[in-house]
Amino acid sequence: MRNCAIRPPQRGGRFHMIPLVVLLAAVLSLAGASPLLGQHFGDRPRGFDATQAPTDEAAALLDPLEVAYPDSAMRSGMEGVALIAAWVDARGYVVYGELRESSGHAMLDSVALRAVRRGNFKAARRAGENVASRVSIPVEFRLRRDEENYDAAKSGDALQQEAEELRRAKQMLEEERLRLEEELRQLKEEREKKLQQDNK
Repeated sequence: MRNCAIRPPQRGGRFHMIPLVVLLAAVLSLAGASPLLGQHFGDRPRGFDATQAPTDEAAALLDPLEVAYPDSAMRSGMEGVALIAAWVDARGYVVYGELRESSGHAMLDSVALRAVRRGNFKAARRAGENVASRVSIPVEFRLRRDEENYDAAKSGDALQQEAEELRRAKQMLEEERLRLEEELRQLKEEREKKLQQDNK
């Protein structure tokens, strides 16, 4: 595993032991299933799905996620983007996370969940204090077709696949942006109603 952003390990890196559940997930993912969708780790915090109050500084990764690309996934040409919703507490620890959008491969989804769980975050801040908050993290898995010459010409199919993956990642981020904007709008409406009630 390299200490870097989403990238395969150096040649020779192996998973010597793969849990049975991961092997089963891989078989199901090859069949087009997404058995991990909705899967999570930790206990769901109170307010995880509620409207998030605005923060002065959002929670953010301090270091790139360490993602170990399984050799079997590399050999099978598995690629995609998994969207993980996570809860970062006031200490910067990821105490809960769940798969919101599948990469299309259960094995990669499992790796994405594990990587986010081990991520090094800084907590969000509000009024000068650290606070817990929900964050959405897209984890992208992309293979190098030519390790020795990454800039080598790619086929039309490869370029089309990359364009589709980028479109999907952009769509997921746009949907998340719209959802956050809607939450902010609802929060403002609730505050205005409260102010009106207090002024009566």
